[in-house]
Amino acid sequence: MWQAIQTFVEQAGDDTDEDALFRRFESAATELGYPFYAFGALWGDPDAIKLNPAPAVRLNYPAEWVAHYFSTGYNKIDPVVLVAPYAQTSVTWDELRSYRPEFFDDAATFGLRSGIAIPLRAIQGCYVLCVASGDDRPIRPKERARLELFAHGLFAAYQRLRELPAQDHGLTANTVQVIRLSMAGLSTAEICSRLKLTMDGVHWCLKDARKKLKCANTAQVYLKAIQQGIVAVS
Repeated sequence: MWQAIQTFVEQAGDDTDEDALFRRFESAATELGYPFYAFGALWGDPDAIKLNPAPAVRLNYPAEWVAHYFSTGYNKIDPVVLVAPYAQTSVTWDELRSYRPEFFDDAATFGLRSGIAIPLRAIQGCYVLCVASGDDRPIRPKERARLELFAHGLFAAYQRLRELPAQDHGLTANTVQVIRLSMAGLSTAEICSRLKLTMDGVHWCLKDARKKLKCANTAQVYLKAIQQGIVAVS
């Protein structure tokens, strides 16, 4: 799984239009075992919605399910649409099931049996990416974290293509460099040598990043740094 995600994130920057980006994303998601996806703009960016009924920006769900979804008014009670704007992290369909079990039972009859919703936020609005599978697979913590990175890689490339404004993160240049080098796998000692910082200085930069990006740990810092375009994975 990790290799497919890494390859996607590295190559997504080569795409020059949204069609190519989402084709690449769909191919990678299928390789990961999640052949279905839906990317939606929940609020703040109405210009994103061109090809599909709101809030869908891009999706490849079965056409029969999409028609059924809107004809039955599921877009008004979909737990993903209602919860994602307020979620601090990803939520699996199993975690959302108790809100509307009949909704998820109905989706399963159309081949959508398990999935995860990943909220994506930028200065101009709130978005959500769902990836789904046709089997009843549990999504364990390691897989969840990797799917979050996958989603943020897509979102960073999408923002670049649409030339959307980046968030004002308030991080110092040193802190951005520390994040970038730490993501690249350098040790604290190596970062100190590269940037001419003390060990305490490196630790302060990561602590400051966690505070300003509102993250509980350094792994979340990496995800938000990619999402907000603070660092690029290349």
